[in-house]
Amino acid sequence: MRRRAWFLVAAVTVVGIGVLAVSLNESLKAEPLTNLLQPVISGKDPEQALVASALLDNYLEQRRTAAVWSGVYWGFAWLSAVLSALAGLVLKLESFAADEKVKKDLAAALAVTAALLITVSTSGDFQRKWQATRAAATDIERAAYEFLRNSGKEPRSYLGNVGDALYKRHQAILGTGERSPRPKSASAPGSE
Repeated sequence: MRRRAWFLVAAVTVVGIGVLAVSLNESLKAEPLTNLLQPVISGKDPEQALVASALLDNYLEQRRTAAVWSGVYWGFAWLSAVLSALAGLVLKLESFAADEKVKKDLAAALAVTAALLITVSTSGDFQRKWQATRAAATDIERAAYEFLRNSGKEPRSYLGNVGDALYKRHQAILGTGERSPRPKSASAPGSE
């Protein structure tokens, strides 16, 4: 019986780790933007190189962070669903364990763990953190493509886009929204 219980716990853990690994792997798929910005970063214009590097570094950081929050959020959600289903299955399967006390204890432990996972995920606002960080990555990616489209003209004007994206992310994570007027940053050329 104990072997079956440990096997069950191990299988659920492997599934959870798999979800997190897939999410983290998704964060590394930034080759197109990296390939486009790399020549500018290695180029002769130090202003363009600085801004291109800032755009790429901030984009990659937001993608990695979004992947972590996605993995945590979805990992908790799916793991909770699996544990809840297993709790019911353990109680229902007569061939799982002969000892009714063990079955009930295991089912209770699975159900409590599932409830805790959802509670932590919900109270920690993991979904909002994932979505806010993903939106920031998208805003920075858009600024980087705009930078490239305009051949890096007035490069420092794009730094405001990065600051705005990060500010919006922080506000979304905090759940406060814009409470006070914020000075408008210079917009990128051609983005008006």
